[in-house]
Order: sequence, then structure tokens, then C-alpha cells
Amino acid sequence: MISFVKMSGSGNDFIVIDNRGEKIITEDAKSDFVMMACRRRASIGADGVLFVEDSKIADFRMRYFNSDGGEVEFCGNGGRCIAHFAHHQLGFTPRVEFDSGAGIVSAEVDGDFVALQMPPASEPSDKQRLEILGQDIEFYTINTGVPHLVIFVEDLEGADVIEIGRAMRFHDFFAPDGTNTNFARIAESPNYEMEIRTYERGVEDETLACGTGVTAVALVSAKLGFIGLPARLRVALPDILTVDLDSKGRPIFSGEVKFIYTGNYKI
Repeated sequence: MISFVKMSGSGNDFIVIDNRGEKIITEDAKSDFVMMACRRRASIGADGVLFVEDSKIADFRMRYFNSDGGEVEFCGNGGRCIAHFAHHQLGFTPRVEFDSGAGIVSAEVDGDFVALQMPPASEPSDKQRLEILGQDIEFYTINTGVPHLVIFVEDLEGADVIEIGRAMRFHDFFAPDGTNTNFARIAESPNYEMEIRTYERGVEDETLACGTGVTAVALVSAKLGFIGLPARLRVALPDILTVDLDSKGRPIFSGEVKFIYTGNYKI
């Protein structure tokens, strides 16, 4: 039996497992376990699995696998959830530092609110163009721990997130790793500055929120002068998340996370 916690970061949902010490799930079993456990309507169901593992250079190491069984460098909402898990479930202090495929990051936990210092982001690209599904698509690229592109649209509700996102994800331009695709619009609301929908590689679908995607949209929008920082962004759940920069210019991604339930998984 494998003990786990189910958590959600603004609708981006995860299975979280303490895999320290004598590992519960071995390295060669991880991908198969993730694909099996993440199947919706047939198993636990999730966008991915977070493993807390031992680290020699930080409080712990975060390993993140998307629901397709592939490991990726980082996940913003996953980072917020794993920090919450480490503090509330494992007894770590409210401030934690953890290692990841994108380097060491830190987080501050205050109840269910988590402020996460993201990996250093790349400089947003200049405007680029590709013909996708017969459309001339303008976009900007940036890496916020994982690769993203940002497309600005007027009709966010009508955006073909899945078809365009999938075509971008597998386009030769982004080979071999692929990319995540964000559709964004300047908001007409006093409560938030931008609205966003995201297609996530590895999940191969639209997700209700994507932390690295929210950060990507905020940084690209700020560079273009559409918004200032800190900025509030509304994701599909819906929920409102905040992106700012710290004194060293690293993104700070903040919002509430939810503990959903604990369980035991028989394999």
C-alpha cells in the first residue's frame, strides 16, 4: 500500500508522496506508477505526481512527473503544493528550500497560502510567427522552469486551446522537448490584470491552472508594457494568482493551495 495525499493548486491537481529514505516507489517503477495512478475515472486521477525525496543540498528534493509518465524539470503549482505538504504533513518549517530539476527554489507557507520563489526565468523572446492549422499565429517564448509560449487573444473563451496547443506542442520548431502553450487576454476587471488558459505538455490537455504558465504570461505581458508587477492573473478554475519579482529579479508566484484528502493506493 502506498500512502499519498491529493492536493490542488488552483485546480491543477496532484498526487503527493513522501518517497524519502528507503524509497516506496523505485526509480524504474515511477513512470508506470504515475500513468496508472493519474488515470481519471479509473484510478486516483491527477495532472501529475509529486515525490518528496532526500537531498544533500536542500531540505528535500522535488521530483515531478506529468500524467503521461514523463518527468519534467519543474511545476509551479506543484512547487506550491509540495511546500504545503512538507510543512503541514511532514513537519518542515514554514520556510523551505528544495531542489528540483530547475535548481533550488524556496517557499513560504502561511496556512494554505504559499509564496513560491520560482526558478530564474529566461528573457522573453521577440514576437515570433508560425502557421498553425491554417492560421498565422503570433507568439512569444520564455522559459520559467519549463518552456512556454504566450499567445495574446481577444476571444479567450473561444480560443481553440486544445487543438492549437497540441499542434504547437508537437511542432518541429519546439523539438525535441515540445512546449506549453498559454492563451492570454488583458482583463477588464478591477480584481485582476490578465486572464489565461493553458495547454500543458505531458498532460496533453488544457489544465485548470499552470503555475509556470501564469508566470510566463505575467513576465511577457510586463515586458510588453501591458501590465506592471505585481500582477494578478485569473486562471480557468477560476482562481486568481499573483506574480511579482523579488529583489534579485526572480519571480515570486503566490496563491492558496488545497489539501483534498489522504489515501492508500494498492499496487
